[in-house]
Amino acid sequence: MPDRHASISNSRRHGQPRPLPRHERYVYTYRLLANNTPLQFMISVEPESGKPKPGKYTFRLSFKANGIERPLSEPATRTLKVDPRQLEFVVFIFPGKSCLPQGCLYSLRVWLRVNGVDHRLFGDDELWVAKDPDFNSIGDASFARLKSVDAGEQVYHAYVGRALVTFIVRWSCVTNKLYKYSLEYEANGVGDTLFEDYRLRLDGDPRAVTFLIFTIPSQSIPSGASHKLRVWLRSLVPLSSSDPTTSYVLPFNDSYIYQRIWKCDSFKIGGRLDFESLGAKMVMGFSSGIPETIVMSNPAPQADLHSPRSVYKEKREYDF
Repeated sequence: MPDRHASISNSRRHGQPRPLPRHERYVYTYRLLANNTPLQFMISVEPESGKPKPGKYTFRLSFKANGIERPLSEPATRTLKVDPRQLEFVVFIFPGKSCLPQGCLYSLRVWLRVNGVDHRLFGDDELWVAKDPDFNSIGDASFARLKSVDAGEQVYHAYVGRALVTFIVRWSCVTNKLYKYSLEYEANGVGDTLFEDYRLRLDGDPRAVTFLIFTIPSQSIPSGASHKLRVWLRSLVPLSSSDPTTSYVLPFNDSYIYQRIWKCDSFKIGGRLDFESLGAKMVMGFSSGIPETIVMSNPAPQADLHSPRSVYKEKREYDF
């Protein structure tokens, strides 16, 4: 009778890989129609043990519209003593607060129903999605214009507080159909990353997804120094072969699904700002000349005055 340990040893010697541990997860899909826009919500149930047995589970929520899937909310954890393959969820949306454009904002709720008891898992009051919303209704918005499209980036130009700002959207493929996106801005040689590693799962070509980027001025002193920045993604609605009215379509009759994916309520930038408008009590500093060059042995020495962990991140009431 052959030795089992010798057989395992021989298989490793001949380069046969050890079978990978099998982890299971269970994805539930719920569909609904919101203002003539088909939406899908996917709830992923992931056992910590990788097996359908009692223990801790992680619930993840994603949302899909017009072939684009993106994450919603933070993951939730629960302990289950029931079969994770036979769960029931209650998924619903209702109109949110008054907003511009109208008909775009929804509140989302996801509950887990087990043996007659309901447990809330997810709540999101800022689900923005609509088909062809009227962005022109936002009277004071400044919209970015698409200037160029490359294999892995799109460049947009916009005027924000009289300053010409370039927004660069970049993406790269993570795995099949999964892409990570980033957004940067640059204005006259100075810029920053607004967000990165934002993940989307796409059914189609990522170059077919474009973005609507715009700013809305906020009240500030000096005027034009603070703005609300909004980023929406835009995808073309495919024509329906069963609809006789779509036998021919002109370019200006195209329909798009819009989804808001990111916002910033304090985008601080402006061109030729009038800081004198702060008033007579404002005391302006003056330069002492060229900067002093300090040579350091390490990029961030321990003896430096500034701690790596800032204590100045508390929110302030000033707008400038």
